[in-house]
Amino acid sequence: MVETSQFLYQLWRDFSYWFCRIDKLADFAIYIFLPFFWAFVFFSLRKNSPRKKLWLAVALIYPVVLLVGFTISQAIFTNPLHCILIFIPYFVGVALGSLFSVSKNLHWILVPILPLLTYSAVIFWDVYPPVFYPFAEIVDEPMQDVELKIAQNADYEIEMILEDAWWNDTRIIAVRERNDSVFYRAAYRMCSAENIDDEGYKHRIKPNIDSVQWTLLSPEKSLIAKSLKNSIEKYKQEYHSDLVWDGYSVDVSLKDYKRKTSRRLDLSNASILGMQGAMAIEKMMLDLMPPRETFTTLSYDKVSKKCAEIENARIQQIEASRNSK
Repeated sequence: MVETSQFLYQLWRDFSYWFCRIDKLADFAIYIFLPFFWAFVFFSLRKNSPRKKLWLAVALIYPVVLLVGFTISQAIFTNPLHCILIFIPYFVGVALGSLFSVSKNLHWILVPILPLLTYSAVIFWDVYPPVFYPFAEIVDEPMQDVELKIAQNADYEIEMILEDAWWNDTRIIAVRERNDSVFYRAAYRMCSAENIDDEGYKHRIKPNIDSVQWTLLSPEKSLIAKSLKNSIEKYKQEYHSDLVWDGYSVDVSLKDYKRKTSRRLDLSNASILGMQGAMAIEKMMLDLMPPRETFTTLSYDKVSKKCAEIENARIQQIEASRNSK
């Protein structure tokens, strides 16, 4: 369920964005303000001027031109409702222009306010209600007997994977508590592009962490690990309104050996989307995970370049193999 504060914030964000869009302003000027202003000005002149027939004739130019245009384009026959809607601002201008009095201050105030309110109402109609997408994939399920057999008397185990969108730079950390002591192990892998099959598809392979020895965490970081477990257990669905095509990936899994349950979370792009609950989990994960420099001296850009070279060489090898057949 989307929180009220997030709903209102997103509504205001969408409204302010579309309110200032040039194309929306142009549509408003052409389809709403122009017919309204035309009718209002000339019908108010007709009311407050002795040349009533002249101003009436000028005021009728706009609807006549529209009717002729609709008839020539046959729009009046194919989409009559659209044609009728276009005339509504004009008739509103006719009504207000016929009632306008130069001596009344309120009428002068209403002239700029009414088009603005109309435009605001149109934008509000377009953006309400704001669109939200569920963030995070949450999977809760009972643990299998095979998983329970490798518990090694642990109370629980948390595993977290952090990687870029192209699987070039991947870090993994596992945390396990046993007899009130918390242990961790971590690993790193670069260039999943090495794992491209003969069809040209890249396969994701997580770093090999099973061969890494467990290391005892400090008391301070042990508290972070316990808070992390609690946050994962209590994490609830969050919602966002933006789409991120690239970014980064965060996968979290919690195996509670005592309760015999597991929970998996996909928290990709949490900081980009501003997901507070997921960002809190991500921060604790980064506090526990060794720095990237622990695993490699190469910068991310150099790793990406190296991976691209490997990937291109592998693709050329696949193409050469196909051509030789």
